[in-house]
Amino acid sequence: MFDELNSDPQLKAIIQVMQDITENKVPFYEPHEMAAQSTLRALRWEIEDRNVLDDGELIDVLNQARIEIRYLCSIITDLKKSIKERESEIARLERLAVQ
Repeated sequence: MFDELNSDPQLKAIIQVMQDITENKVPFYEPHEMAAQSTLRALRWEIEDRNVLDDGELIDVLNQARIEIRYLCSIITDLKKSIKERESEIARLERLAVQ
């Protein structure tokens, strides 16, 4: 029975995914990144659908929206990183002040 389970490709795939998650090999998305991914995906689909019709101006606007969403996500990510660094520096300075 164990050999049957061990040779099952679906079970192996599930085990691999679980190991990747527990070993933090799976990329972690912030909430703003997750929301942006679905919007970016929808925009990409619209661009691909309309690109066939060569609706130039609309495609340019949709591409610009994708670029701006990506840029805003990178700003949010950088700001969150800066906040974490600043908070850890404040905590370090507070510990030094107590001593």
